[in-house]
Amino acid sequence: MTTSIIIKSAKEFDADSFLLYADLPELLLLGYGDGFWLFARRGISTTCMMVARNIDTYELHIDNLAAYDDLRIFPYIADSLAHYLDGEISDIGNAIYDYFGEEWVEETISEEVAMMKGTLSVAPRYYLSLPLMNDAYISLDKFYPFGVNLHSSTPRIYGYLQYMMRNNLLPCGEPIYIEDSDLTVEVDIPQHTPIGRVKSWQTDGSETYETYSREDVEHLLALAKEYKEGRALHGVVLNDIGTLYHEGVGVAIDAHEAVYWFGEAYRAGDTLYAPTNLGDLYRKGCGCIEPSLADALAAYRKSTDPYAHYRIGQSYEEGWTGEPDIKKAFEWCNLAAGEGHHLAIKRLGRENSKL
Repeated sequence: MTTSIIIKSAKEFDADSFLLYADLPELLLLGYGDGFWLFARRGISTTCMMVARNIDTYELHIDNLAAYDDLRIFPYIADSLAHYLDGEISDIGNAIYDYFGEEWVEETISEEVAMMKGTLSVAPRYYLSLPLMNDAYISLDKFYPFGVNLHSSTPRIYGYLQYMMRNNLLPCGEPIYIEDSDLTVEVDIPQHTPIGRVKSWQTDGSETYETYSREDVEHLLALAKEYKEGRALHGVVLNDIGTLYHEGVGVAIDAHEAVYWFGEAYRAGDTLYAPTNLGDLYRKGCGCIEPSLADALAAYRKSTDPYAHYRIGQSYEEGWTGEPDIKKAFEWCNLAAGEGHHLAIKRLGRENSKL
């Protein structure tokens, strides 16, 4: 489904001049037709946004499964479009930023994922409304190798769907139509019942939690067995398996299993999560594995995560493997700060306050 905003205006729309007006360098015109234009943000969007013209109004549409950053910037684009058209946003008016705030983003994703769960309980496919590729859809068999099922949490389902869209992994096919258009079906939407959760921090310092259901754990352990029997899996999924053993979610904590799966995840292409998790495991210790700053540093060096870059800076500042090197510590901390990591930004702020 899509969320739509109606703007009252009879002014002519020109895509190129609107892009200049909106002043978002990453916003691109993807295509257009008779009375509609499709836009996306380079490196961010996983679905399109559409401007459609009627007689004396315009409609701005966004897919409810759009990238999180696109949902957050939606009110800005709508406000810019309204000002560009010298028009008025119906019903909402100047309250657009209040109406389409963070709460709306969370509710929109939750409602759409719930609809996806309900649909996939009775139908083989769930189609996106404004995909970057025509007739893109998701199905349970496509979710399976990512350890996702109908009992997974909303963030887990949404996160892996975004991963699939970002990496062009969704299949495309002609929509399946039901002849009886009046057919209605009552569906009990599968619920997520967590048995454990894993805490993490975002680059900006906000805390988030990944929760796992019993079905998630059994699913991931089944994939682990299939992997050892020769099935290829994405690195991010192998990292999830390692996380189960690292945090003891649904299984006993097993440091050696965690190290194995994080290593496999890195070898399978996960340079973001797995080496960072491995670095944290060695830095803090886990089960029978004692803390080792040298091993932690070696793992962090393999990571593309700004957090790992901050830890590398810390290693030089504190001399984890030799004499402290303040110059290199500053270089790595400055890199992490440039990437937006809150710990590095605070660290540099404290240093600058001493000057």
